Amino acid sequence: MKLARRIARHAGGLIARGAAKSGDVLVLVRQRGPLFEAIIRALKQEGVAVAGADRLILTEHIAVMDLMALADALLLPQDDLALATVLRSPLFGFSDDELFAIAWDRGRVALRAALKQRAGENKKFAEAAGRLDELAQEARRETPFAFYAKLLGSGGARKNFLGRLGVEANDALDEFLNLALDYERRDTPSLQGFVAWLRDAQTEVKRDMEIARDEVRVMTVHGAKGLEAPIVILADTMTPPTGPKPPRLLELAGGAVVWAGRKEDDVASVAAARNAAKSEAENEYRRLLYVAMTRAADRLIICGADGRTKRPERCWYDLVRGPLDAFLVEEDDGGEKVFRFRKPAAGIVAATASAAAPEKIVRREFPAWLQQSVPTEAPHSTPLSPSSAFDEDILQIAPSAGSAADRQKALERGRLVHRLMQALPDIPTDRRQDAAERYLANAAADFAPAGRAAMAKQVLAILDDKSFAEIFALGSRAEVPIVGRIARAGRGPIPIAGQVDRLVVTGDTVLIADYKTDRFVPDKLDEVPPYVTQLALYRAVLARVFPGKTVRAALMFTDGPKLMEVPAAVMDKALDAALTKRSPGA
Repeated sequence: MKLARRIARHAGGLIARGAAKSGDVLVLVRQRGPLFEAIIRALKQEGVAVAGADRLILTEHIAVMDLMALADALLLPQDDLALATVLRSPLFGFSDDELFAIAWDRGRVALRAALKQRAGENKKFAEAAGRLDELAQEARRETPFAFYAKLLGSGGARKNFLGRLGVEANDALDEFLNLALDYERRDTPSLQGFVAWLRDAQTEVKRDMEIARDEVRVMTVHGAKGLEAPIVILADTMTPPTGPKPPRLLELAGGAVVWAGRKEDDVASVAAARNAAKSEAENEYRRLLYVAMTRAADRLIICGADGRTKRPERCWYDLVRGPLDAFLVEEDDGGEKVFRFRKPAAGIVAATASAAAPEKIVRREFPAWLQQSVPTEAPHSTPLSPSSAFDEDILQIAPSAGSAADRQKALERGRLVHRLMQALPDIPTDRRQDAAERYLANAAADFAPAGRAAMAKQVLAILDDKSFAEIFALGSRAEVPIVGRIARAGRGPIPIAGQVDRLVVTGDTVLIADYKTDRFVPDKLDEVPPYVTQLALYRAVLARVFPGKTVRAALMFTDGPKLMEVPAAVMDKALDAALTKRSPGA
């Protein structure tokens, strides 16, 4: 295409004159298509270092297509088209004349058989026939990754691809090998299975354009968001604001979606929806132009190519050139005719502005809300977590003793016991002992065998104790999240978020239990007020979740083991004290 060749020549001229380096140039298009590919191709032909496409569908890359065609030709020797593709590819490097010599006038003979028949006439034919036989043997013996890794490495295929396609083919080849290795981890490796899986995958490869390379970058405006370059060439400026086709799926005012037919058949609601969609598309079109123009740090070059049809109204080229027309000067730039913006003298600017100004300036009335102060918003309420809100109070009840290592060991022991208490009730009784031992053997490797045995014995004794049967009854649940709000007189509700260790719901009762793995086991509830407050907060939330049911709460000290049910009156008193003294996030 003429425009692509001109862009390539201009970029090449800038680089040749020392006005820029290859990495200083960024070429932007609105969408990938013929112009996108043509610019990359023209830059290569001009000898300009180019990074290639910023993204591609892996199975649409020519090198990957050749590798898949090789698999097709090896798996099905009668596939003449696949073999012809492979022979013409960089894998074998046949010319059109060499391929024609084998394929022409061979009757019903398969192309591979014809190649073997003509092997005595040409050394290249003989080498190709022998190489195909070797590859067929390797494809049967090797996994897909091993087969292609050897082919691209010691087999020389990568070197051949790079020689014809350029270094950007490396990205596609590397990703191809990565997928071959990934496939082997997922499925039983076979060449046929891999090729079928790859064709279904439609993997997209993205090149990181933010990595500094001394190469011209060609990419879409969307992909260039956040990037910047000294010189930006905006190539694709003649597409219509609505895109390749006007919007057809329209949203009506009420929220319904319709498929629009011919514009002439629109009723009023569809016409309004069509205009709204068109307006939004044009707004996005202009926003994208702003993104494109602001990628340039020093120089912005706007390109355009008129086709056989009329230039689209309000296209990017006109949006940019229109306001600048009075300040553009035609110049020769390295053999190319360009319009260059020249900053005008102050008098010219004033005259132009005066000529363009309307006779009367109409002042708009600002909306009233624009001059009003923003209303004060209530601060965000951080939920109170009963399980952690009273840590300091708990430390005062049973301060930790011993070294830091001893305290860490105690915490780990509590975590293990807690986990067993959570999981074992759901396992049949005759399998609990084995399950506990297997879990502790893996999770408590730092504990001595005697310590692991003691933990298992302790938890199993609790589960077998009839005193605790109600807590572990059929239908009870472990680690139940509790989230809600508790009303508070005069100050707004307190959000609560936490988790109870065990919950069971019966006909008219809800029972919650909180496990305590402390070595300290109290004689009475007065010794552990923070624990009581925790249960009181959970109980207050559950009372709203289960209206009409009695919510009971108990503390289970696993080191006893000891179960202490907390009376309702005690929890009511603790809740009143907590709501009076504490606020969310305290």
